[in-house]
Amino acid sequence: MNADRIEGLYRQIRGGALQLWGRLTGDHALVLRGRATAFSGAAQASFGRAMGAGRLLGLRRRLGV
Repeated sequence: MNADRIEGLYRQIRGGALQLWGRLTGDHALVLRGRATAFSGAAQASFGRAMGAGRLLGLRRRLGV
């Protein structure tokens, strides 16, 4: 598990917590911010999985990443 996947999972959990707190307090803006945070976390975790798979195939060396 690489740093991108860990950071992505953290953002997903944090986004879910923000959404829950926004629903409990009735703050619609906080719910939306939580959704955005969770979505960015999902994207980052997906990127981490792709980079991990690319490392297995040797693509990172070829791409220079």
